[in-house]
Amino acid sequence: MPQISFQADTQDELIEMVRRWVTGLTVEAALVAEPSADRRVRDVQEVMRRIRGEYSRDLVIEVAAAASRGAAVPRDQKLLKMFKKTNYTAFAGMVGGPNKLSRRIAGRDLITWDAAVGGYRIDPRDAEVILAMTAEGSTSSGPA
Repeated sequence: MPQISFQADTQDELIEMVRRWVTGLTVEAALVAEPSADRRVRDVQEVMRRIRGEYSRDLVIEVAAAASRGAAVPRDQKLLKMFKKTNYTAFAGMVGGPNKLSRRIAGRDLITWDAAVGGYRIDPRDAEVILAMTAEGSTSSGPA
């Protein structure tokens, strides 16, 4: 029986490799399909500028900070307390808004769910852009 195995440095890379294999994307086609680094930066910056909800923006920044350490943000009691919520329902909207923008602008989700840790993740490349914008103070979109 033939076996197929994948190796990657991160779970996101592994998932992307499997997705490409399943959809039949060749390495050459994948390189063409992958946006340039400059385009990726512009897309993430645009998404961050358009996020209107204060809680959504704060959650994106929190998940980006975790991604910069190679971690995820678990959906747990600590997260509920941080955002002053009593249940997890509100997080659907906090994640959904940025992801809807990101799908429209970049063609992909900004925040992903990692079932293995029960929490949220952002690609480290996106996290770098988000944290740089936060340091510059340019994520403000006006009143939330």
